Amino acid sequence: MRVAIFTDTLAPEVNGVANTLDKLSRYFERKSIKHAFFAPDYKKNGISGLDTLSEAKRVHRFPGVRVKISPESCIAFPRGPLINNLCDDFAPDLVHVTTEFGIGYKGLKYATSRKLPLIMSCHTDYCKYLKHFDLGSLETLAEKYLKWFYSFSDKTLAPSRHTLEKLKEKNYRNVGIWTRGIDTDKFSAGYRSRKVRKMLGAGDKFTFLYVGRLSPEKGLRLLIHAISEINNRFPDKAVFVFTGDGPYAEKIRKAGFDNVVMTGFKHGKELSEIYASCDCFAFPSGTETFGNTPLEAMASGLPVVGINGGGVTEFLTHGHNALLSGENKYSLVRETVVDLTYRVDQKAQPFFWRKPSDIQEGKLIAGTEHFSYLPAPVSGVELICVDAPGPYPYVSIVFFFKLFQSMP
Repeated sequence: MRVAIFTDTLAPEVNGVANTLDKLSRYFERKSIKHAFFAPDYKKNGISGLDTLSEAKRVHRFPGVRVKISPESCIAFPRGPLINNLCDDFAPDLVHVTTEFGIGYKGLKYATSRKLPLIMSCHTDYCKYLKHFDLGSLETLAEKYLKWFYSFSDKTLAPSRHTLEKLKEKNYRNVGIWTRGIDTDKFSAGYRSRKVRKMLGAGDKFTFLYVGRLSPEKGLRLLIHAISEINNRFPDKAVFVFTGDGPYAEKIRKAGFDNVVMTGFKHGKELSEIYASCDCFAFPSGTETFGNTPLEAMASGLPVVGINGGGVTEFLTHGHNALLSGENKYSLVRETVVDLTYRVDQKAQPFFWRKPSDIQEGKLIAGTEHFSYLPAPVSGVELICVDAPGPYPYVSIVFFFKLFQSMP
């Protein structure tokens, strides 16, 4: 079998779609399935090119333009005759389109012109994104275009049940699920490191972590408000680590917090160690169609605080394995207030995950763990205690989780 894959994002760009395509390609290589990517060229040299990476894999690159709202992305518009010649030479049995713009559109045109089976995968909720960039007025137009685009697909694949149901509500046809997973050897609490905590400036401070693209649609404005409140109420008690990059990075820097660490994108063992060496994963995004990073955090032994909306609801349940705010409230939610002193300084009896040994051995599986609850010490506030994994078995982590009044 030969598969032609058309995408407007691919490594070295870092995002969930690029990561998924990397895993798909490695699977194809193991199965000796020949496949060709048609993707942007991020080198800014203005020249189309071919990377032959193995006997089974080749990548055709096309120059494009950068877009202001996503400077690390590149949108390419290769000429139709060039695409036709390259694809005819490769002779695919199947076309897979993963994005809806320049190169993705060329894939649609090629598949329909050659009457080839066409698979599409839906990775991004663009209509939710528009609101975060003050482009909500374009939502109706975007919905019409996307509905038209996917109407050519023989099968449209969604990454989660949540996204699948949204497509069904919009009367998309021939839909199914192509779900996701993570490597629990790569993400494990066993990577927790005192050296990494020292490098991050964490020491014995409670350390929040966000991993992913730094962009408005990720709800990072909420996290900035949370940092401000935590610093006011509990000065010098917490550190916030942002691992990733994107257009919102400058706003985070300009906020001027001295307890914020920005690492940029990290990969491999470095990323694994950062995950496992923090204490809580803060993920304020309600726009995910799936959401790999909360799973990676859970496998690394971190509890998750997030939004009860989007694809993350596939595996996060409030009060079961996460603390989640209502999706329609997050514009006015001050997400999490942390008080380490209450438990650590008071040497209170620690409370544990259901299976602390599994966490320490890196066997945490999404959806299988519970938090232990105590009576609320303050009206309207829940107190949840879990024992910190890794080399600090007697340090209790205390979360004060409070939802403030939402917009009418």
